[in-house]
Order: sequence, then structure tokens, then C-alpha cells
Amino acid sequence: MTATPRKGGVGRSQVVRRLLAHYDDPRYLEIGVCEAKTFDKVEAAVKVAVDPEFRFDQHAPERQTLGTSYHEITSDEYFGTVIEPDAQFDVIFLDGLHTVEQTLRDLLNALPHLQPRGVIVIDDVRPPTDLAAIADRQEFFRVRREAGRVEEKAWMGDVFRLVYFIDTFCQQLSFRVIQNNHGQAVLWRHRRPDVPHRTLAEVGSMTFDDLTRQEDALRLARFPDIVAELRADLGLPTPG
Repeated sequence: MTATPRKGGVGRSQVVRRLLAHYDDPRYLEIGVCEAKTFDKVEAAVKVAVDPEFRFDQHAPERQTLGTSYHEITSDEYFGTVIEPDAQFDVIFLDGLHTVEQTLRDLLNALPHLQPRGVIVIDDVRPPTDLAAIADRQEFFRVRREAGRVEEKAWMGDVFRLVYFIDTFCQQLSFRVIQNNHGQAVLWRHRRPDVPHRTLAEVGSMTFDDLTRQEDALRLARFPDIVAELRADLGLPTPG
């Protein structure tokens, strides 16, 4: 079972780089760095990497650059004991554990550290198949094996439910999901005039079938259009 086909493609690092270009001496926080495939392609005056297990040598000489720091701990530990209370970032990328509970906690922890005109990107909110939307990773592997779908590598968990939570309960945030990539949500502070009615229980029990039927709630848009919208809402200048 698959969702609406995706057209075109803008990668993770392209999204982050284009957003960071709006700021002078940008400050960047990435939760869920893992192999640093996105982190290494991003340039910023301040770059902070957080992951419980880096799959690279964080101590390599070429990584010891001014403004860049690595924290091999969980995001809960980072927000709870490491980050300075007044630390502010321009762009925050959330790509940690693929569960709605952890990603919601990361979002709530990140918001106080997002500068007023900053942007948050949440990864993996639009799973392409019912298999990719299975909440538990070990269950994903089991179902994939038993169904003979071993060629399907994507696992996004139930992070998609977070979009419906934001849509329903976070009226102070505007958001869009990028239509022309694998499925990332872009959030910024701008109050929406109204919100839909859903109960918390309804959001927490949403299935992949619900996602395909209620895809309008994702507020899909192509990335250039999202950039234009958030730039107008936040009063950001056009990058030179």
C-alpha cells in the first residue's frame, strides 16, 4: 500500500542549506546525526551535532573546527543537561528516533531554543508505504521479512502523527510538508487563524490509511513555495 507518488526531489542538506542562507552567521542544531550525511554538507557559524551513537570519528582533526561541537548522547540528555538555557538556533533539524513520542519531545525541547524568526525541519513525516509507517522498528523488519518485501528499505515509523498533532494543537506554529522530497515538515512561528477538531486519542491512533485519506492536512507544497511563504511570515530577507 503506497501514498501519493512524489515528484522531483530536494535532498535533506539542500533544504537545510537553503534555510540557513537567510541568516547572517547562522546557528544550526541537528538532532539525530548518525553518519553525518546531512551535517557534513551544511556550513554554519555554529554547528551542533547530537546523537547517542556517532558512526564516524568525531575526534578526527578535520572535524575540530571553530563553532562545531559533537555530543554523543541522547537528545533528552542534551536538552536536559548540556544545552545552555539561553542558546538560540536559526535552523533546527530533528531526525532522531522515528517515533511520534520522541520526536514530539524533541520538538517541545527545541522550541525554546529556536530564535523568533527561526525554522525547524522534521524528517520522515510522510512514509511512502504502510510498511514504512510501522511504529516499531523490529516489527518493521519482521513484517518486511514475512511479507517478502525485503527490497523496501525505508522506515519512518509513526512520526507522521506529529504533523496531525501540530495541525490540531499547535495553532501558534505554521507548517508545510515538502511535496518534492521524501517527506519533511518545515515549521515556523506564525499563528494560524484556525485549527481542525481532533481528539488527542484520534491523533495518537492514526494509521497509514488515515494518512492517505487525510493527506490534505499535511499542507503539501513544493519547497520553493514553502520558502517564499515562511520568508513572508517571518520577514526574512531574500538571500544574496
